[in-house]
Amino acid sequence: MSFDQKILIIRFSSIGDIVLTTSPLKTIRNRFPNSQISYLTLDHFAPLLEFHPDIDRLIPLSKNMTGRNLWEFSDYIRKQNYSSIFDLHNSLRSNIITFRTTGPVLQLKKPRWNRFMLFQFHQNIFADDFSTRKMYHEHLGKIWQEGDEIPNTSLKVTNHEKNEALRFVGEDSYITLIPGAAWGQKQWSSDKYIELIQDIKMSVVLLGEKKDKICFQIANKVPSVINFAGKTSLRQALAILSNSTHVIGSDTGLTHAAEALRIPVSMVLGPTSKQTGAGVHLENSRNIETDLWCRPCSQNGKRPCYRKNQVCMDSISVADVIQSVPSV
Repeated sequence: MSFDQKILIIRFSSIGDIVLTTSPLKTIRNRFPNSQISYLTLDHFAPLLEFHPDIDRLIPLSKNMTGRNLWEFSDYIRKQNYSSIFDLHNSLRSNIITFRTTGPVLQLKKPRWNRFMLFQFHQNIFADDFSTRKMYHEHLGKIWQEGDEIPNTSLKVTNHEKNEALRFVGEDSYITLIPGAAWGQKQWSSDKYIELIQDIKMSVVLLGEKKDKICFQIANKVPSVINFAGKTSLRQALAILSNSTHVIGSDTGLTHAAEALRIPVSMVLGPTSKQTGAGVHLENSRNIETDLWCRPCSQNGKRPCYRKNQVCMDSISVADVIQSVPSV
């Protein structure tokens, strides 16, 4: 295939953020349909973007590269003669890599001041229609203007992967729960998940990492659940999600991935909100949250709650979640 130009998109981590960049990726592809689009990300997350129809070349980068390694890699990037680079991370690593390029580099400008005011003084100066997908688009330069369409996120799972996942799970119809999160404050309680499972009239699959203790707490109390925490590759997890009837879980990467696979999601939100990159966007997905003056309280939910009990999570009932799932 003959390309008329070369474009590079940069986003190193993590799963949820990379998933959200597939929205501006679609906009870039629509604007430059005959371009060669390369995507630079950390090798740990690269499988997430395999088979993506809008990516011609996937460039995995080791997270263990030293400053000298990155400087040497920047010379490689310079020699690629990209006509445009969209830096959707704007980190020290991405700045080193793009430092020696001669073409235009469009960088994400993070709303640090708005978030500082929100977290420290609980003053929300974000626009009502703010979303991370829109924030990315606002830094694409002239190819996107206010009022233009903001595409949904998207990921690709092959039919072979889907069929293999069905054999792996052993069920044709199931709901997937993603109860874990990088920070415990973003997790709904295991007791409520256990009660929820008892109200679900179909098979339940748990997805997560080996370190997600909550998955094993749930599985120990409900032996009927199919617990795949720590037992799947990233591609296998995506395939399992793609076959799900519905997904319920925390504000974490795999719940965002489920929406990118067009699976409806019920996202249980506590310390984070749409201003931090959380929340759903599909019409048939739902945010499950309580309106409290103190939330959101941090960018990624790692700040411990000042209360003895975490009201933002504790106030969400099993009934609230069940009502968001039309299939149960």
